[in-house]
Amino acid sequence: MGRLAGKLVGKRRAIMLANLIRAFPERDTTWRQQILTRHFERLGEDGLEAIWGWYGDTRLSPSCVVIGAEHVERARANGQGIILNTGHFTDGEVGVYLAARQWPIHAVYRPNDNPIIDELINQGRRQHVVSLINRENTRAMVRVLKQGGILWTAADQSYHGKQSAFIPFFGTPCATNIAIPILARMGHAVVLPYFVRRTGGHYQIIIQPPLAGLPSGDDAADTAQLVTRLEEEIRHEPSSYLWGHRRYKDLPPGEESPYAPKR
Repeated sequence: MGRLAGKLVGKRRAIMLANLIRAFPERDTTWRQQILTRHFERLGEDGLEAIWGWYGDTRLSPSCVVIGAEHVERARANGQGIILNTGHFTDGEVGVYLAARQWPIHAVYRPNDNPIIDELINQGRRQHVVSLINRENTRAMVRVLKQGGILWTAADQSYHGKQSAFIPFFGTPCATNIAIPILARMGHAVVLPYFVRRTGGHYQIIIQPPLAGLPSGDDAADTAQLVTRLEEEIRHEPSSYLWGHRRYKDLPPGEESPYAPKR
């Protein structure tokens, strides 16, 4: 299914390729095409896993090992709120499901533009999480954190608003949401980088230690640290990142867009 999709979405594939060229200029065309081929395969695999998580029989959990659970348990023992901070990967839905198998999770999400599809998806998600929080509802997020709850969130896509800054993503400064350290400060919470890796049918949940001094009061610098952690995880398996998003859409003045038509 993923391979077929890769042949049908020419415009989206062009965006993916432009992102890979900008992020990995040292790599050649053959490498990038191999990454895209594997990426579409993962989209098919993980898409079916997401549907299974929403509507399938999930009483039996897949093979999974948790690395770094002690960071969550330490914060919970201290009564601290926790932000599990990740990025947009192909296994994002399963990542939420697996986290919710371990702890009570409040998932931050962007509503689908189609309200019918949005509700169909969220019916499945509600089976696993304590609550779903619209990404615009800052008040609800802070309330969860102040009560010692756990937020799962991915704030890595292009964002050009009041809470944004131009932060390098693989060397190119682009508009980035700086809300995570702000939430941590408002909710007196700890931020834990959270990633999921899959090999065949086996999963690893990787929870990294909190970044020292975050929040520091410099929200852009704190976010840059989180982006560095995200880049390290993407380099581990580039095909797992959702390259179809126009991450380099909002750039500083004078910076050439990678999506501009070639002259």
